[in-house]
Amino acid sequence: MLEIDLRKYFTPKAIAQMLSNLPVIKTPVMDRIYPEAKRKQHQLPVLGINEITQVIKNVPVVRRGTPAIPITGDSQQISYIEPQPVEVSSFLSATEMNNLKLLSDKSIEQFMQDKIDTLRSTVRKTVEALSAQSLTGAISYSMKTSGGFDTYAVTFGSTLEFVLSKLWSAADKTVGEILKDLIEMARLLNEKGYSEIAYLAGSDAYIALANKVLGLPSGSNIKAEVNEKAITIAGFSVEIFNGVYINPTDGSTQNAVPPKKLCAIGLDAPFALYYCAIDDIEAGLVALPFFASPEKKKNPSGIEIVGKSKPLPVPVPNGICWAEVTA
Repeated sequence: MLEIDLRKYFTPKAIAQMLSNLPVIKTPVMDRIYPEAKRKQHQLPVLGINEITQVIKNVPVVRRGTPAIPITGDSQQISYIEPQPVEVSSFLSATEMNNLKLLSDKSIEQFMQDKIDTLRSTVRKTVEALSAQSLTGAISYSMKTSGGFDTYAVTFGSTLEFVLSKLWSAADKTVGEILKDLIEMARLLNEKGYSEIAYLAGSDAYIALANKVLGLPSGSNIKAEVNEKAITIAGFSVEIFNGVYINPTDGSTQNAVPPKKLCAIGLDAPFALYYCAIDDIEAGLVALPFFASPEKKKNPSGIEIVGKSKPLPVPVPNGICWAEVTA
């Protein structure tokens, strides 16, 4: 009798190989704010608050022969955040498994890879949603419990805010005044120690700015340019940011940057996306961005493939500045 050994497709090595064969998923917030270099695997199931709130700043120099300056506090009390897992499943019935016997090993591998692709795409979209919410300085996301649904809430702190004296949509707002707004938002971030500033605009904010720039008279002293991705004003680049996610509670579409707002972010701030240890023995109880494992079911007969991840995007609230720029 022909048997199909599914286990060989679900080892950490096999999963890693399949993931490397799959196309890259575009996720605007993760790609821009939490790129690969800022993603960390954390080998514990919890994160210490002191690990993620440490502020890196300059210190005095030390006279030769004197003690070094400690960069952590003296308090021995440690508080923890317990990241909640993302777990999704796909059922492979006994009927489907019987049909797989008719396929070659390569076709079976492709079939399983497609299953893995669906699971990892769903997990990735969920991590993107959490990342988008983190830009507000907090996460408030739907969480399934044994009794129904609750809210997964993590607070990191208040972000910076800049209040305009006059909105960009005002008829008498000038491009020079808009330039001053950008400079002031950058100054707030500079004061916190961040200098690599990205300006991310919601759709209405971008259109308001584009209208002002396109309305400049020829020969204007301010050099400005509009294209489909960004508007440049005197060297400052304002990007249109269309990152969205679905609110699982009501199915509504949410913008990472709301239409009327501008978000200035210090990209050199220590933003980090942690992947904590997965609660799965077959995964070795270690940190992985994604893992999948099969579980036998009897009624109905088949295999439930469960994809897992335990992500926590950690923003730097003082590296984020919000402004409402249009009415």
